[in-house]
Amino acid sequence: MGGMERQLLSIATGFLDRGHIVTVITLDSAPAEPFFESDPRIVYESISIGDSQIKATFQERIQRQKRIFEILDENEIDVVVAFMTGSFWFAAIPAKLRRIPIILAERNGPSIYTRTRVRKIRHLIFVSMLLANAITVQFEAYKGSYPFYLRKRIVPIPNRISVFGEKKKNSSRAFTYLFAGRLSNQKQINELVSAFIVFHRKYKDTQLEIYGKGEQASILEGLIKNNSAEGFITLHAPIKDISVAMSEADVLIAPSLWEGFPNSVAEALAHGVPAAGFTDCEGIRDLISNGRNGWLIKRDKPVESLVELLKIVYDSRAQLPIFSKLARNSVKPYQNEAPNDQWNRLIFALKQKRIGIH
Repeated sequence: MGGMERQLLSIATGFLDRGHIVTVITLDSAPAEPFFESDPRIVYESISIGDSQIKATFQERIQRQKRIFEILDENEIDVVVAFMTGSFWFAAIPAKLRRIPIILAERNGPSIYTRTRVRKIRHLIFVSMLLANAITVQFEAYKGSYPFYLRKRIVPIPNRISVFGEKKKNSSRAFTYLFAGRLSNQKQINELVSAFIVFHRKYKDTQLEIYGKGEQASILEGLIKNNSAEGFITLHAPIKDISVAMSEADVLIAPSLWEGFPNSVAEALAHGVPAAGFTDCEGIRDLISNGRNGWLIKRDKPVESLVELLKIVYDSRAQLPIFSKLARNSVKPYQNEAPNDQWNRLIFALKQKRIGIH
């Protein structure tokens, strides 16, 4: 559940609309049930080996790869698209053994390989990517951050964003900041709540609406309760219709440490909700243009910098109608069929190459 699932389902529908047959393989126990609405033409295959929430044992990894090998044969698969390196490592050897082209679909910006614990083995990870016939990234700017020996395989394809109606907020509500995403360290959600508690001491006519779930949910709940912040910070469960959340918001706040193509930011902009974040975050700085469709500042100290960002947004509230119009215009390039057409061309090229091999 989350941005990756939404985009996976969107890409799958794009394939189906272009005449392909799509099988989605998951580690879930059967039957797999997506959180978001799914095209009924998609075929689901559940591996059902081990617990997908727990690190697999060596034996489970081998069993999963064996099962994937069987599924590729049973469904007569022509091309494999593996979302992120985790699924890529499960699928690469089975695909290679069956001489099927495989695409590694990166869903994070390349800074993940320097900002997380995988930085210690990033060179091994990059070498493993040589097994991919193609690697997709979400912005052209990401390409140069990969080793030179991978760059010819890299194809930039942005996410496709739906077209939404213009938001209509209840003007009687307090000035509302919105966060939508996983409650994790990557998203800096605890830092955001801490900053908002400080910020609200002076700016009483503000509130923060949070939509999401994740491993830091219990810490977040305690932080809100211990600071008696329930009156101005509200934690909501994830929702399928993001328009409900967007209709309440004046601005989306996105303090992530890294991103790929941040769907919540793109969808906020598409709704006419300006967004705010930091210059050191890929994806955020690629979608937000400071002083036009949102605000970008340098992150010096996590909490203090967030307080500053919240203040800058609040002081700009008289300009929100202008920001809103520019926000909607800024994501129009992602609201047509170009991304799906790019995926289709890549799939067609790999299928033709496979035919040529045989």
